[in-house]
Amino acid sequence: MKAYLKQRTLQPLCLAMLLSSSIFSVNSYAEDAQSIFITGEIKAGDSQTFFSPQSDTWRVQIEWMLPEGEVAKPGDVVVVFEGGSIASTIEQDEVSLNNAQDELKRQQNKGQQAILEAEFALKRAELLHEKAKIDAIVPKSFISRFEYEENQLKLEQAVIQKHKAKASLAEAKTTAQVNIHKQEIEIARLQINLKENRERLNNLTHKATNQGPILYANHPWYGSKLFSGATAQPGWKIAEIPAMTGLYLEAWVHEIDYKHLTLDQSVNLTLDAYQKTPITAKLTNLSTQPEERKEWGKDAYYRAVFSFDETQKLKILPGMTGRVRLQGGQSE
Repeated sequence: MKAYLKQRTLQPLCLAMLLSSSIFSVNSYAEDAQSIFITGEIKAGDSQTFFSPQSDTWRVQIEWMLPEGEVAKPGDVVVVFEGGSIASTIEQDEVSLNNAQDELKRQQNKGQQAILEAEFALKRAELLHEKAKIDAIVPKSFISRFEYEENQLKLEQAVIQKHKAKASLAEAKTTAQVNIHKQEIEIARLQINLKENRERLNNLTHKATNQGPILYANHPWYGSKLFSGATAQPGWKIAEIPAMTGLYLEAWVHEIDYKHLTLDQSVNLTLDAYQKTPITAKLTNLSTQPEERKEWGKDAYYRAVFSFDETQKLKILPGMTGRVRLQGGQSE
């Protein structure tokens, strides 16, 4: 009998506690239902960004990257892209350049030899011409008519040979100059190609100019982190080294929630790393033109920047994620 009375007494008390808990839960749910949560990522105002370089093909492979989160110092190698084909081209260019330089020396020697031979032929033709002139001035009275006519003919032939020798010398000089000039042009072309390819190969190795932790970029199509060995198209953002000052939260606001934002609006920012320590932030930048985020569908989104005081004791780093809470309307 006593147990029964005790049970009857506890039932109203339990019912009252249950109703009180239910009312609190409903009120909390209603409060959350009227709020808008916008997620974003901490970024730095001044950062060094690494992009995939131009390539002869439609994609380039990431050969190596500094481990994410590791602090890079100015001059450290951060990202290296695959350049096997360029390195092979450089080797071929170097061989071609050496061969072209050897060919230039051969053409120079060949031209000098041809000029020396032509000069010798001209000297000989001039001597024969002088001899023929001496023989041709001998009067008819001292020699036979046949010898006289023969001497005149030899003089004419010597004059012709002398002119031919002069023309051959000029031709030898011109030919040597043309061949040497052509080879010098070929060498200059190969040197330009070699320089360009070396610069392209050098551009495949990216070094840090800032000091800070390296953060990998997300794949523009799939949203996953890029990694060593992944392939990227030219112009893709691969990684960045953010500065440790000028931090802000970047968020993309759906067009439905855009009307709830106003510049200089104060909001509560809760970082995922510090759930129990919300901070006060202010909306300092809000885009007026929407953009389409391919990874999120075809809806329109507005870029919003929330700034906060960096003098607080929290260790906030670029790449952290967080959310701001906005009060929505009754119909939200």
